[in-house]
Amino acid sequence: EGEAISDEVRTACLKGNPRLGAQNRIYRAKFSTVLQGEIRRALRTLGRVNENFVKAVQARSEHDLRVGAAFTRFQTLRLQKKFDGFQERGVVSYGPCQF
Repeated sequence: EGEAISDEVRTACLKGNPRLGAQNRIYRAKFSTVLQGEIRRALRTLGRVNENFVKAVQARSEHDLRVGAAFTRFQTLRLQKKFDGFQERGVVSYGPCQF
């Protein structure tokens, strides 16, 4: 998910200063914690945003959304038929992704 976050940050940076793209000056730092040593290591090993990883995250997100919507509808309709009074109470939501 970090690659998708870096893509969003890059987009915001380019919106604020389009010259960054023309100058090819946008890098990505990879770190898992905010400990001083980890941040320093990340700054010493800057890289570029991996477009393939960004597309993979976007595809997974789209898939999760579609599966969640389909399964939510399926289980809600099933439960409405099975339990009295369920129709008035709403929806049973399913989501395979983290929020």
